[in-house]
Amino acid sequence: MFPRTWRTLLRRQGKPALWLLPVGLIAVWGIWFFHARVTVYERSAQARLELHREVYAIDAPVDGRVVGTQVELHRSVHTGDVLVELEHDEQERQVAEAEATLQGLGPQLEAARAELEAEQQGLVEQKGQGVAGVEEARARLTDAEVVARRAQKEAASFENLFERGVVSEMEWNRVRTEMERSQASELAARATLTRVRSEGTMQSTDRRTRLASLQGEIARLESSERVARATLDRLRDELERRVIRAPAEGILGETSSVRVGAQLKAGDPIATVVAGGPVRIVAQFSPEALGRVREGQRARMRLEGFSWTEFGMIEASVVAVASEARDGLVRVELSVDELPKGIPLEHGLPGTIEVEVGEATPMQLVLRSMGQGLDGPARAVQPAAQQPKGGS
Repeated sequence: MFPRTWRTLLRRQGKPALWLLPVGLIAVWGIWFFHARVTVYERSAQARLELHREVYAIDAPVDGRVVGTQVELHRSVHTGDVLVELEHDEQERQVAEAEATLQGLGPQLEAARAELEAEQQGLVEQKGQGVAGVEEARARLTDAEVVARRAQKEAASFENLFERGVVSEMEWNRVRTEMERSQASELAARATLTRVRSEGTMQSTDRRTRLASLQGEIARLESSERVARATLDRLRDELERRVIRAPAEGILGETSSVRVGAQLKAGDPIATVVAGGPVRIVAQFSPEALGRVREGQRARMRLEGFSWTEFGMIEASVVAVASEARDGLVRVELSVDELPKGIPLEHGLPGTIEVEVGEATPMQLVLRSMGQGLDGPARAVQPAAQQPKGGS
């Protein structure tokens, strides 16, 4: 028996140890199962591409008759393009009249300001001349007073001499005449000083009155200019309101039957401009995603109508997460970071979103699945466990 067993062992040692292969596979799988890091994705219940659009309704702002129209369904328009023109001959005439009035006020105002400046300069010069004139008249009065006092003293001396018979009557009469002449010169100089002062005051008063009048004229012209400018702005606004333009770039989605010669009333619908905007992804997740899906996480979208193995997936990022569920789902908005070639940006394309919510080992994933499976029945019987013990 022993020799047979010995020969059998010798034969097995000469062949490969086939049992090592499954052991090695099990070891590698164990290392992967316990240590490998696997990205965890949160899958959406539904998702789709949405083209953010804004719709601008265009209504007639005023009553008027249509004299021109470029309203065509599905026509592409740019901001400011003329869509409808209402009759505006009367408004153009009023604008021209207001412009002429405003242009006429400009030269009048400029001339009045120049005259005011000249009068102000003249007042300054007149004050200087008045002061000089008064000083000159005062100097003449002082000289006349000196001459008059000297003549008066001389006359008093000659009078004593005449009474004593030292001088002749003719000489006395000459001296007395000179005294009277000097006194008259003094009175004339005093009167001249009074007149110069009075004239300077009157001239200053006249100039100040003229200045006040010019300032009032300038204020009136400035007020008229402001009124004319406001009137012109109002008339131009009324004229502009009769030229209906596109409020944004887009496509005319709806149009009314607007023909040349038609009479429109204020508020009548004309068209709607559908303006395009950025593409975004709107996804709906189960309530369990709350707290797991957060802003800034990366994601990828598989479109149902395009095989991801052929076209690839859309790279995206989470930009907003609703704070609570509505109708049993949580709304999540994502931005499109990278769009594979061959996939058109069409509104409403459906698909599925997978959001990277973290990493875990395969063992952790298995334990989580087992835990969720165990928590299910417990949650189901929890309401019954909370019933009162004495309930029937």
